[in-house]
This record gives sequence, structure tokens and C-alpha cells, in this order.
Amino acid sequence: MNDKPTYEALENQIAELKKQNEALRLHTSSQSEVETKESREYIHAILNNMGDAVFVKNNKSKLILVNDAFCELFGLSRTQIIGKTLAENVSPDERKSFLKIDKKVLSSGLENISEESLTVDGGQTHIISTRKSRFIDASGEKFIVGVIRDISEHQKAEAALKESEARLRALNTTKDKLFSIIAHDLRGPFYNIIGVSQLLINEVKDTENEATQKPIDMINSIAKNTFSLLDNLLNWARTQSGELNLVPEKIILPVLIHEIIELNKPLARAKDITLNYTLTDDIELYTDENILRTVLRNLISNAIKFTHLGGNVNISANIKNHQVEVAVADSGVGMNQETLNKLFNLSTNATLPGTAREKGSGLGLVLCKEFVKKLNGDIWAESEVGKGSTFIFNLPLSA
Repeated sequence: MNDKPTYEALENQIAELKKQNEALRLHTSSQSEVETKESREYIHAILNNMGDAVFVKNNKSKLILVNDAFCELFGLSRTQIIGKTLAENVSPDERKSFLKIDKKVLSSGLENISEESLTVDGGQTHIISTRKSRFIDASGEKFIVGVIRDISEHQKAEAALKESEARLRALNTTKDKLFSIIAHDLRGPFYNIIGVSQLLINEVKDTENEATQKPIDMINSIAKNTFSLLDNLLNWARTQSGELNLVPEKIILPVLIHEIIELNKPLARAKDITLNYTLTDDIELYTDENILRTVLRNLISNAIKFTHLGGNVNISANIKNHQVEVAVADSGVGMNQETLNKLFNLSTNATLPGTAREKGSGLGLVLCKEFVKKLNGDIWAESEVGKGSTFIFNLPLSA
């Protein structure tokens, strides 16, 4: 028996193998087409979800791929875009610039980033930032891949910001001139009024003429209060502009407090208020005298403002834990907890009239807070309605 396959059987096997190979080829080709289509759809979905305009050009600068943002930017459909350079849709100057950059990118392979104007159909001009780079496929063909971002609104915002900055600089210059006038031209007259009224107070002090003394005390007090407001405004402006510099020096605290008390005596005398100063130690500290003077002046004048006629204001100073603690206590109207919580804050600190209807700016305590902080100290208040208030601050003994 001959087991070798016959020629006819071999032909049949070869034919069957051919059929199987063709079926496999068709299946593979179909599967590859499906995968390619899915891949293409996936890429388009990604591109169309990008906010920037994306495009691909061939080596003739003709568009072969764009996303939805690109169509929207030019106001054209894909059928109006694909296969064209779009040079005819822009002005001659812009066209020349676009094509020149394309040639440079294709020849050099260097990435190009530029900002330029783009005038689309309808005459609307956009300021765009364009990024172009070269891509070479497996066959060696060159393409341009690019991204366009419309920065028109950004440019407008930047221009508006520059204009706003210029206006702000002009306003700051005006403000500086205004404060300069206040500092130099208004201080002089107040010094004169305070000085003359003080001379009159000294002249009538020994005459015991109450009818004359009280009006003079009032003139002196009003002048000092107004000058204090002026000084607070100037100091506040200096703190906000960063122009307030510390000049530490040795301070004899009792001497400074006595000076502030003497300056406030006419104000206290006009309301028949007694100013008491209790000192436990001869305290020396190293700090800025002008800033400390402003804090003390504001706290003592504020205590007089909210103390009833015939009341008392007590000033005390003690050394605690290598710090000096100064307290200014009054027998005035006092405050509830809600009012206490709003102190030292310009946005919440309500300006209340004094017991003699004195008016204020609300800057005094805010300035005290900032100044004490600048001197590396802390300030707080304790109070009870109808039983007066105590303002306390501490400072380090050395700088």
C-alpha cells in the first residue's frame, strides 16, 4: 500500500491553505481598519476638547487637520479649511508673515513661538500666540504641527492693568503732595494756637478767674485734639506706605509720661477730671520715643474723652517678666464685650462721641495697635459697662 500523498491531494491542501491565509488577511485588515478608525476618532475627540486652536500643515503649508477651536477662531467650516493655506483669508502683511515662518520651521526644524495679529473675515482682529514645530513621518515627509492661542482678552486686560497702574501712581503722587502740605503747612498754625493758648493759661492761672480760664482751656483742648487727629492721620499714612522707621533710644518712662500728662491737663481740667500717675520703679527702656509718645498720648486723651465730668484717669507702669507694662484706666462709661471685640480694627471700630460729645476719627486705637506691634509689644483692653475701661500695653525693656 502506497502511503505517500498523491499530487491531487497536495493541490487540495495548498488550495485550502490559500483560503485560510486569505480569510486571515481579510480579518486582520478589517480589524486593523476598525482599530485605525477608533484611534482616529479618539485623537479627534481629544483635539476638539482643547480650548486652543490646533492644526497640522503639509510641506506646502496646506492644512490637513484642524480641531473645532481652529474652525471657531477663523469662523470657517472644515470643508472651507482643509486643503487650503488660509492665506487668502488674512491681510497681505499677515499672509507674508505666516508663510515665512512656515518655511523657516520646515527648513530648520526649530520650534517657533510668536505673537502676531490675525484679521479674520469680517474684519475682526485677534492677537494670537502661535507655536509651530516640524514633524517628519516614517517616509521622510515633513509636516508643521501648530497650536494657536487667542490672547486678545489677555492683552486687553494687561493694557487696562497698565492704565490702572498709571492712574494709581498719579493718585499716589497727589496723595503724597497732600500729606506733605498737611505735614508742613498745617502743623505750624496749630503749634502757634497751642502755644499762645498755653501762655494765656499760664497768665490767668494765678488770677483764679474761672470765667476766663475755662474758655482758654477749651481753646487749648480743641487745638490739641485737632492737632492729635492731624498727627494720627499723618502717622497712619506713614505706616501704610512703609515710611515709618524705628529710631530706638534710651527712654526714661516717668519723664515721658509726665510730659504727656502736662500736655493733657488743660483737656482734663475742662472736664474737671483728675489725672493720677502711679510709678513703682524708675523705669528705663530702649525704644522709639516718638512712637511711644503717640501711643501714650492717644490712650490718655481717649480716657479723658470717655470719662464723665469730675472723674479720674489713672496711669501706672510696672516691670513684669523683663517687660514694662503700662495701664491707662478711666472711671468712664465702659464697654460691653461686643464693643471690646471691635477695638483696634479700623473696619469694625465704631467712632463714638465722648461724654462731652467730643468727636473722633476712630484712628487712635488702631494706630496704637500698629505702633505697639511695631515696638514688639502687645496691647489689649479690659472693661465693664458703667465701671470704666483699662487699656494695657507691654513693651520689651530693650530693643
